[in-house]
Amino acid sequence: MKKTIIAASIAAVVAAPAAFADVTISGMVNMEVQDLGKTTGWDNSVNTDLVIKASEDLGNGMKAGMKYHIFHDDGASTTSNGSNHVLANNVADLTVFVSGDFGTINAGRQETVNMAYFHGFAAGDAAHDMTLEDANGQQGRGNAIAYTTPSMNGFSVTGVVGIGAGMANSGTDTDDVDATEIVAKYSNGPLTVAVGSTKHKGGSAADETIRNIAASYTMGDLKLSVLNRAVENSDAGTADNKMTTFGVNYTMGNNALYAGITDSDDGQDGDYVVSFAHNLSKRTSVYVAYKNDDSGVAAANATSTKNAVKAQDDANVLVGIQHKF
Repeated sequence: MKKTIIAASIAAVVAAPAAFADVTISGMVNMEVQDLGKTTGWDNSVNTDLVIKASEDLGNGMKAGMKYHIFHDDGASTTSNGSNHVLANNVADLTVFVSGDFGTINAGRQETVNMAYFHGFAAGDAAHDMTLEDANGQQGRGNAIAYTTPSMNGFSVTGVVGIGAGMANSGTDTDDVDATEIVAKYSNGPLTVAVGSTKHKGGSAADETIRNIAASYTMGDLKLSVLNRAVENSDAGTADNKMTTFGVNYTMGNNALYAGITDSDDGQDGDYVVSFAHNLSKRTSVYVAYKNDDSGVAAANATSTKNAVKAQDDANVLVGIQHKF
């Protein structure tokens, strides 16, 4: 009896820290096979996300914690999007936060709000390596400090200051602040509206200002979204660009449909994506997506190269399977 009590006491002591810790592990793995055209043929990619979160109650309504986000993209996104989602095959974000009645302060290596939040309005399709996200104004990641106000009847404001290597100028000039962002968001029930401005130093390249206006509205199983982006460059030799993306999501039980199209000043004008996904369970889904790169077809037509047109048409089909945990 005494041995049982002692063993139980030891187990309780060992388990005690875990009882007071709020730690979660989540992520996803997806495998995609894509037709990259007649010159390349079919290719596949594997993408993974691993997110570790921890938080602690500090009392008096305050909380502190961290987020460690590791993800791997083995490269297919550079072909289908015209831009890379990550700076390398293996990338990690690591941030710490403190929150309370005053709002939330988040600091560490992280993606810009321009990329992490606004680009989501143009990425409603099921695929990972096929999207209508804008290829212009991609800042990547860097060390930053962000502050978000408490929600005031659905309205909140976020301000971000990016400092040091990893931001746009990567330390190529002597500016103390390499990037700034300001975002105002209103979310109430089915409606979400957000506006934001991102400015970052280009070092030897052009400085950029990206302005975003986004909105979404949900009506039962139907969701409508729109994202308008304006990218302005300080370098006269670098073209500015305006782009609007419209998206529609519709859910039917375990099935999800998406259709999106872009209206842009550059070669992305007329691009559209459609996708269909089926949930095998709460965590596992299969999907197929198709992207029409209108600029590629137009360029091929201009050179009267029928094989190029055919190759471009063939470079848009993707099938995949995703498991979340």
